[in-house]
Amino acid sequence: MSAPVIITSNDRPDLDGTACAVAYAELLARTGTAALPVLPGQLDAEARYVLGHLGLRAHSIVPPSFNAVVLVDVSALPGLPSFVDPDAVREVIDHRFHGAPGSVFPNATVQVEAVGAAATLILERFVQAGVVPTENSAVLLQAGIQSNTQCLKGSVTTQRDLDAVACLRGLHPLPEGLLAGQFRARREEILADLDAALLRETKTFDHPAGSFIVSQLECPGARSLVWECASPVARLGRRTMVNLVDPTVPASVLLVPDPEFRAWVADRTGLTFGGAFAHPEVALLRKQIVRRLLAGGQG
Repeated sequence: MSAPVIITSNDRPDLDGTACAVAYAELLARTGTAALPVLPGQLDAEARYVLGHLGLRAHSIVPPSFNAVVLVDVSALPGLPSFVDPDAVREVIDHRFHGAPGSVFPNATVQVEAVGAAATLILERFVQAGVVPTENSAVLLQAGIQSNTQCLKGSVTTQRDLDAVACLRGLHPLPEGLLAGQFRARREEILADLDAALLRETKTFDHPAGSFIVSQLECPGARSLVWECASPVARLGRRTMVNLVDPTVPASVLLVPDPEFRAWVADRTGLTFGGAFAHPEVALLRKQIVRRLLAGGQG
């Protein structure tokens, strides 16, 4: 058998990245390209829950030889698994507009599009190829889209996400209780060690005014954790914030402990803060907040 193409995500894949890796490897294999999903990092609780429900286990061992790498639900160097050589990346599929993936991965075909979940882009590829996903892939993709779009009610949801879920639901509806179970698993992991969860979910972004850190916690009842988060977030540095998202409502609250940094964030995002907290009218995700911050000038 020829050496496979490796499909991978970041070094701690969430459910969207996990679903994309498994499903896209299936699509490539069924259309004539040997492919293997490899996720060497620690999957988040939601991804582990859904895989376990389906009786699946993620491949974590990188094969000794492979032809190329495809990145899904990631399009930048920070957070990539250590085995990924940017020059070996042949394809990038993501829904976040940060950085310049065409320059970072010079040999890759890049698809970065404004949809709620990368899983939507993978389902569209199945449709374009005329291939019906297996039940496992259909459930994974559907669960990933539901997770990333706050059950299709979040502000990142697009018509393409709605159409993708309708298509997948028509093929294989989600098992009863799966969504509630995956969100519960996520909350339990966060509450088991809140400080560790905040640190694990941090991402650092460069800006001429100074780099900044955004952590994001998504789980049912997330907004009730704001006071518990205040001290650990402040310990991460002055230019640090945490976005707390309840995907079941959906709603979010942004916590920025430092007053000077808070004013900078308010100026660039248009959010109104009451003390350290901002309560957007619609649930905002980190990628939306960061997009506003990076577009706001040098400060």
